[in-house]
Amino acid sequence: MAQKENVLFITDKGYVDYKLPGGVQICTEEFIRYLNNAGFNIIIIKVSPDITLLKRIKLKLGIETYELYDSKIYISEIVNAIVKNQVKFVLFNQLNIAHWATLIRAKISIPLKCIGLSHGNESGDYLYEITKQDKVPTLIETWRIGKLIAKEKILFSTTLDAVVTISEHESYIDQWLGADKILFLPRILEPKFIKWEPEKNVIGFVGTLDHYPNYQGIELLANQLHVKAFNGILKLIGGPKSVGEKLARKYSFISYLGHLSNEELFHEVAKWSIFVNPIFWYARGSSTKASQIINWGIPILSTKAGIRGYHLSNTNFLTKQNKPEHLAALVIKKLGSTSELNTLKKISEGNASTFEITKWSAELKAFLEEL
Repeated sequence: MAQKENVLFITDKGYVDYKLPGGVQICTEEFIRYLNNAGFNIIIIKVSPDITLLKRIKLKLGIETYELYDSKIYISEIVNAIVKNQVKFVLFNQLNIAHWATLIRAKISIPLKCIGLSHGNESGDYLYEITKQDKVPTLIETWRIGKLIAKEKILFSTTLDAVVTISEHESYIDQWLGADKILFLPRILEPKFIKWEPEKNVIGFVGTLDHYPNYQGIELLANQLHVKAFNGILKLIGGPKSVGEKLARKYSFISYLGHLSNEELFHEVAKWSIFVNPIFWYARGSSTKASQIINWGIPILSTKAGIRGYHLSNTNFLTKQNKPEHLAALVIKKLGSTSELNTLKKISEGNASTFEITKWSAELKAFLEEL
């Protein structure tokens, strides 16, 4: 049996060592799984932010741009691992440490390919945040967005040999920023169907509630549900607690359940008629929780923006436009019909059953070998 080729996987420690996974942790797991399925032996180096006084000040002032990690702490360990294990591929999990590629190459004499595993560009979300209130960005905000875009341009066009993204939409942004070799890897789907025993007129959402696309989406959907006299319950799972409780106080039909363990989540979601995914703009990353719901065979209603990062055989659970009034109307319509809910369940089951991880793993292997 041929020996597997070694690849070096550099990641924030919190993305692989955790108790409750979030979107970044799930995507990290999937990158590792794709690499395993492609036949590579993965050597993981875990790093942590080095928050100095200067960096704290930069964070406070809002002028930090991909500077939270100190390469000097880890460079010897990384170089030794490359030389010892004859590594040809170095994979940076997220873009905030990918600029280390230049420093690593300077200390390595053997041919080396550096690949960014991108969960999304900081500039994309930041641009939305500084313009979301329909105000003119401050001088500092304008400076920071320019700095982020300039750094990302250098990263994609010069520093990295290739980039792997978790969203096809992001591929075009990275291409605009100068990336030449780009591979999109979708969220992994596989049948893990659970016994679905829906309670009447119960819908739900799982996610990080203070992530602005999520918070804004919940508010916009809730406003429309209120206008349309929604007579059910919208259950929210996730944190922070303060945000969930705030939403529950604002809308009488919202029930906040807090953080749940995977087992608790499993039992709770089985009682929902519909998982709603109210994302109304193309934020970075992907809606990772949707994959778990699809795998469980639970009915989903989502906007098109909400399923960025997925490769699906059936998209007949999406709104025609990324508008809250369309999603609210669709939710109320589907809740009123048992047959419609069963059709949504079959769509989830079909999407989970038809996904082929081997196809995408083979594409990853070929992509790296062509480098």
